[in-house]
Amino acid sequence: MRTIESRGKIKDIKDAKNVAKNVGCEFKGYYSARDMIFKSKKAERGIIDLRAFSMNNRQSKNYILTQKIAEWSGKTKKDKIVLKDSFDTMGEALAFMIVHYGEDLKEDYRYSREGWEYGLEKGDIFIEVIEKLGPTIEIEADNKSDLEDLFKLFEVTERFSESTPEIMRKLLRK
Repeated sequence: MRTIESRGKIKDIKDAKNVAKNVGCEFKGYYSARDMIFKSKKAERGIIDLRAFSMNNRQSKNYILTQKIAEWSGKTKKDKIVLKDSFDTMGEALAFMIVHYGEDLKEDYRYSREGWEYGLEKGDIFIEVIEKLGPTIEIEADNKSDLEDLFKLFEVTERFSESTPEIMRKLLRK
C-alpha cells in the first residue's frame, strides 16, 4: 500500500484508460464493489467501510472491512488504518462488526463503484465510476512529488479535499 493518495474528477473513463496505457502502466484488472458505510458509538472517529466485491481483481477475500481516519494536507491524504480485516461471507463480516463495534452498529449509507486498476513504478492508479459521483481517478504514491507528477498526466477537472465516503455522504443526502 502506498503512503499518500488523492482523488479527482475526470471527464472520460476511456481517455484516462488510454493515458494509463500510453504512459506504460500495467493493467492489473477490473473490479466492481458496493461500499457500505456504518456508524457506531464505539467508533466515534473515522469511517467504518465494508466493501463487498462482486468482481474482485485481487487474490483477496470479497468482503473487506476497514476503519480509517483520513489525515489531510491540502488535496492529498494519508489514511491512518485503525482496523482492517477480510472475510469470505457477508455474514462473517457482520458478525465480526457486531462483536467489535457493538449492537448500536447501523448502516448509514451505501454506494457502488466499478474500476480499472493500473500500476506504475511511481504509483497505483484507480480509474473509477462511482455511483452519483461519476468518473474519477485516484492515485496512490510513496511521496507527494510522484503523486503530483502522475496527476499531471491525466485531465483532472477537480481535485477533492474530502474522502470518497465524506463526499458520498453529502451527495446521497441531497
